Amino acid sequence: MSRYSLTGAPRRNTLALCLALATAMPSLVQAQSAANAPTTTELDKVLVTQRTEGYQVYGTNTATKLPLTLRETPQSLTVFTRQRIEDFNLITIAEVLQQTPGVTVQSYDSNRTLFNARGFTINNFMFDGVPTNYTTGAGGNSILSDTSIYERIEIVRGASGLVTGSGNPSATVNMVRKRPTDTFQASTSLSAGSWDYRRAEVDVGGPLTSGGRVRGRFVGAYTDKESWVRFQHDTSPSLYGVIEADLTDSTRLRAGIDYLKTASDGGAWSASPLYFRDGSRAVMPRSYSAAARWNEWNRESTNYFLTLEQQLGAGWSGRIAYNHRATDTDSLLLAGSNTGNWADPVTGLGLRIADTYSVSETREDAFDLYASGPFQLFGRQHELVVGVNHYNRDLDTIRAGITSRPYNVAAFPSIFSWDGNIGKPTTFNYGIPSSTVNTTETGYYAAARLNPIDPLKVIAGVRYSDYRTTTDNFDVNGNFTGRSARTTAHEPTPYLGVLYDLSSSITAFASYSDVFQATALRDINNQLLDPVTGSNYEYGFKGEFFGGRLYGSLNGFYMKQDNVATRDPAGADVILPDGSVPYIASKGIETNGAEFEVSGSITDHWSMTGGYTYAYSTNPDGSRFASTSPMQLARFNTTYRRGDWMVGGGFTVQSEIYQLQPIPTGRYTAAGAPVTATGKMRQGGYMLFDLMGRYRINDHMSVGVTVTNVFDKVYYRNVGFFNAGYWGEPRRVLFNLRANF
Repeated sequence: MSRYSLTGAPRRNTLALCLALATAMPSLVQAQSAANAPTTTELDKVLVTQRTEGYQVYGTNTATKLPLTLRETPQSLTVFTRQRIEDFNLITIAEVLQQTPGVTVQSYDSNRTLFNARGFTINNFMFDGVPTNYTTGAGGNSILSDTSIYERIEIVRGASGLVTGSGNPSATVNMVRKRPTDTFQASTSLSAGSWDYRRAEVDVGGPLTSGGRVRGRFVGAYTDKESWVRFQHDTSPSLYGVIEADLTDSTRLRAGIDYLKTASDGGAWSASPLYFRDGSRAVMPRSYSAAARWNEWNRESTNYFLTLEQQLGAGWSGRIAYNHRATDTDSLLLAGSNTGNWADPVTGLGLRIADTYSVSETREDAFDLYASGPFQLFGRQHELVVGVNHYNRDLDTIRAGITSRPYNVAAFPSIFSWDGNIGKPTTFNYGIPSSTVNTTETGYYAAARLNPIDPLKVIAGVRYSDYRTTTDNFDVNGNFTGRSARTTAHEPTPYLGVLYDLSSSITAFASYSDVFQATALRDINNQLLDPVTGSNYEYGFKGEFFGGRLYGSLNGFYMKQDNVATRDPAGADVILPDGSVPYIASKGIETNGAEFEVSGSITDHWSMTGGYTYAYSTNPDGSRFASTSPMQLARFNTTYRRGDWMVGGGFTVQSEIYQLQPIPTGRYTAAGAPVTATGKMRQGGYMLFDLMGRYRINDHMSVGVTVTNVFDKVYYRNVGFFNAGYWGEPRRVLFNLRANF
């Protein structure tokens, strides 16, 4: 049985459905008069048709698909505008999330980054509202696009099951691409800085026809850099092209492609040991790397997208967006392993060698179709959105590996004298999968924003999701050998939000939302357990001040998990037909917290963003969960413009993080192995400062500098992963020259 017969049909059906819907939608409104079509719609303002100036935005629809302002959205929401991204020279999605209130950015090593919010990992991402995911490991969608192609980035914290269905109750990140401009514009940027950092960007857009009904835009960027981590050298080309056409006065079609490749040579694939085998602390330099110089980790992502937007009359708009994503990864890696191994404090010997050669391919088709607009009920106007979204994702693990090694994996050289030079292993790559994990989800959603009285708004919605994941296995000839780990779920996810205007500038709100995660585990009757649900309760106040230029929010939140699988004590001696053991559904993790956020401007010259988050997560037994995320996290950034000058800066303060791990006690077994005891691997609270400045040379050119970690604070960004700690980035200086035409 061929693998292609198993996975090809759903993918073709998804594409066919998208194209059919895209073709049919204009015909539904062919009789509509062009004179009735507004020139600027609510949809235009939310979906971004122009550059977003300043730090404040008109609105967003990421949380509910309804066009709402930040004050009208009953959840915690942060929006990074294009100007904010450029002011602080935020090049990667990780750098954006590093400035986001309530989000923790951690690094396992120099190539793997993890995002957390409110105690849970952030997996749900979107391209222009179309669902996708992010993974931290070597395979899958473990690459995120360069920020040069985005007009803004929106982060909704908490559960967002109405628009995503499955996932964690952490956050959803929506990356909104740049669109063609009505008039010609061009800009370029050159950057250089610490560790031989070099980067160039170009952005050109405008009308392609004399009447301006067809417009285009091209964005390109190239980054070449070393690292404060020894041996590492990265290059990253990014390309983006889009064409937009007004098919009629009420119909707009947009198609494009974006491409990113990250090639990392000499990447660490490890972190710094925290303890020696005698129990003493191992404080290695921040440049520490136990990697081979020939390490390579290549990741490549290509997105093809198509969007059709239609004004339907009577204030209604429809939109369908399709995205095809192809991600390829291959990595050949070696490092001295800290897992269960500790180096001698005198000789530096004692680690083992870990190595891998892995290749994966991910293919994903996704679409989002919805219509929204006003309706009348009981003499008052309300808003409604109805829609469906879908994704079909195949993750192929390619049959590849290491055949022979010119080294002994049982003995890594001394960490004190390691120079990265070691023989390279022989590898094989058959180019066919050993397994394919297929994940599909289709969600049907609807939400209404009810307006019973002027100061009161009620947002009520629900989504129904069909979710399935299967793993197909293949032999060395590519023949299908069996299917395992089949998981299905048919789950409703409700949404409810209530907002009441206390004054012209302040609104009180409360909301409930949830998400789910399907499981392949079964009970004693061999029935699949119900999905794990993550519920999010949020309440507080939102406001707009200084003429609407400054947005602020103050809120509390409570999150809990239900139906978490635990071993069934009544089935201790039971073996299920597939060889597994039975589980029961139990109470899960709970998080209590509070948050404050501010973004926007106080005056025409002074802008600010930032917030404070307190989040405490506990396991069912009362012990702390997610101890590698700080309980308290505060971030604040500000800029001040005066004449041709702009200056600014910011700070980050976070509390202690730790992880319980086996730590050598200084005693040894009869065989000479260290005796260990569980203890805290910790990083105490710390504070980081950043500075920036920019000078406008003339109307078309400016020069700037950003300095992160100004006082060169030494700290661990992550602790306990494989008994090690990954150092935070030292002081970095980055100069930038920007020109626009």
